[in-house]
Amino acid sequence: MAFISEAEITKIRKEADIVDIISDYLQVQKKGRNYVAICPFHDDHTPSLVISPERQIFNCFTCRSGGNVFNFVMKYENVNFLEAVKIVCEKIGYQLNIDPKKNNKVLKKEYEMYDYAVKYYCNNLNTTLGIEAKKYLLNRGINDDIINEFKIGLALDNQGLNNFLQRKGFTTTDMEKVGLVNKSGIDCYDFFADRIMIPIQNMSGEVVAFTGRIYKDTPASKYINTKETSIYKKSQVLFNFYNAKNYIKKEGTIIIVEGNMDAIMLSCWGIKNVVALMGVAISDEIIKEILKTKAKVLLMLDNDNAGLEATIAVGEKLIKNNISPNVVRLSKAKDPDEYIRSFGLDALNDCLRHGQTFLDFLLNHLKENKDLNSVNDVVQYIKEVLKSINNYDNITKEMVLNNLSKTYNIDKELLKKNLNNSINTLKTPEVIVKEKKTKYEIAKNYILYAMMVDAKYIRVYKEKLGYFKDKQDRIIASEIIYYNNHYADINIADFSTYIQNNTEIWPQISTIIASINEVNMNEFNRCIEVIIKELKKEEIKDLKKSLQEEIDINKKMEILNKIAEIKKEV
Repeated sequence: MAFISEAEITKIRKEADIVDIISDYLQVQKKGRNYVAICPFHDDHTPSLVISPERQIFNCFTCRSGGNVFNFVMKYENVNFLEAVKIVCEKIGYQLNIDPKKNNKVLKKEYEMYDYAVKYYCNNLNTTLGIEAKKYLLNRGINDDIINEFKIGLALDNQGLNNFLQRKGFTTTDMEKVGLVNKSGIDCYDFFADRIMIPIQNMSGEVVAFTGRIYKDTPASKYINTKETSIYKKSQVLFNFYNAKNYIKKEGTIIIVEGNMDAIMLSCWGIKNVVALMGVAISDEIIKEILKTKAKVLLMLDNDNAGLEATIAVGEKLIKNNISPNVVRLSKAKDPDEYIRSFGLDALNDCLRHGQTFLDFLLNHLKENKDLNSVNDVVQYIKEVLKSINNYDNITKEMVLNNLSKTYNIDKELLKKNLNNSINTLKTPEVIVKEKKTKYEIAKNYILYAMMVDAKYIRVYKEKLGYFKDKQDRIIASEIIYYNNHYADINIADFSTYIQNNTEIWPQISTIIASINEVNMNEFNRCIEVIIKELKKEEIKDLKKSLQEEIDINKKMEILNKIAEIKKEV
C-alpha cells in the first residue's frame, strides 16, 4: 500500500542502467550499439533479447516482450511494480523513502481500523485484566519477546473495542464489515470476545485479520478467525511471512507449517524462517512470493489425516509451479512444539535436514494400505503413480518408469503408453505464433513507437495525421501526447513506467516496443503516407455505402465526384 512519487520513480529509472540490471540475471553480449541475451521469457536458443542502453529498454522480437528496467524485473521475478522498484533500488544502492501515509485511498479506513485494534488488544494484555491470559502464554513458553514480535494481544468480553474505535471516528457498520464486531440489536460486541489475539499480516506487512484463541476452560471453539473481507483473502496470505522473509533469505529455506500457533512456537525455539498456511488452498499470489525467495521449501504440516491431505494438495500445487518441496512428517507427535518437547530441538533440526522429496513422499503414501503381493493392488498402485507424475519433467518421469519397470517386471513401453493415456489435461506448450501484419498495422506501430521515442515525431504526427481509425490506437496516441505536454518531454523508458499500470493499453504498447528497434524521419513520413492512404480507402468505403443508400440523383453525383477526387489522391 506504499506510495512512491512519479518524480522519484523517474529518478530511480535514470540511475538504474538497464544493461547492468539485466546482466545480474542474464549473460549479455555487446552487439553494435546494443546488447543481446538469451530471452528468459520463451524457449530461446539464440540471443533474441535486445537491450538498448541508449533508450534504456529491452525487447524480444520473438515473444514480443518489451519495456523498461522495471518491466523486465516485474516479468522475470514475478513481482508487482512496487516490488520491482524496490529490487532495482537494492541493486543500485538507492535509498528508497516510501511515504506510508499515502495508502490506497479506497481501503485506507480498513487498514487503520486493524492498526488501532492491534494497539487496543496489545494494551489489554498488559493491564490487570490480562494477567490470566499473560500467564497462559508464559506457561506455554511464549515470553515477552515473542509476544512483542507477533504483537499478541487480548480481546475483552465487553464493548471496549467498539467504544475505542468509535472514538477514533469509525462506525459500528465499518467494524462489522471487516469482521471486528457483532451487532445484537443496538449493542455491538467484540467478535473475538475473551480470546488471545494473534494478528495476521498480509505479504506487505499490514495487519488484515486476526486469529482468536481461547485460554480458559470453555466449550467454545479453540480458534476462530476473521472472515474474508475486502482486505483479507486467506488463500493470499502466509502467516508470519513478512516477519520471516529476512530469515528465509538468510537460511535459504522456508518452512511451511499448518497453523499460526505452530509458527509462533517454532519461533520460541529459535526457528524463525517459518510461515503458516491460512487454509489448504494456496493461491498464485503466494506461489509468486515463494518463488521470489528462491528458497528451498519444506512442508511440515500436522501428523494427522488432515495434515496429510493438506501436504498432498499444497505439494501438488507447488510442483505444478516448478517448486520442488521436501516433506517432513513428524511421527509420535501432533505438532512441531510437542515433537521438540518430547525429543529435543536437535531431533527436529535433524528431521528438517533429512526431509523426503515430495515425489518420494507421494510414492510411499500411494503404497499405504496396499498389498504389493496382490496383482490388483500392484496394478492400482502403478496407475496411481502414473497419474501422479504428470506434472513432473521428462527426466523424472523416465526415472520413475525405469524403477517401475525394473521392480515389477513390466515392459517400459507399455508403461509409457499408459502414462500418456493417463494424462487428461496437458499443459499447452508455449507456441509463439508470428502474426502476419498488414502494411497499415506495421505503419501505425512504427508511428506510435517513434512518438514514444522523441517529441519531434509527435509534432509531425499532429501536423500531418492526428488520427487513427482504431479507438485503441487513438487512446495510445492521446496518452503519448498528454505525457509529452505534461512533462514537456518524452522518452520511451519513462513513458513505459507511466503507462504500465493501464491494463487496457499496456499489452499493446509492450508489443510495439518489442517489435521495433530503430526509427528515422524518412521512414516515419512514409508510414504517415501509408496511414493516410488507408484512411482514404476507408472514406471511399463509407462513401460507397452512402451512395447505395442515397435516392437523390444530385446527391449521388456529389458522392461520385467525391469518390473520384479521393481515388486520385490514393
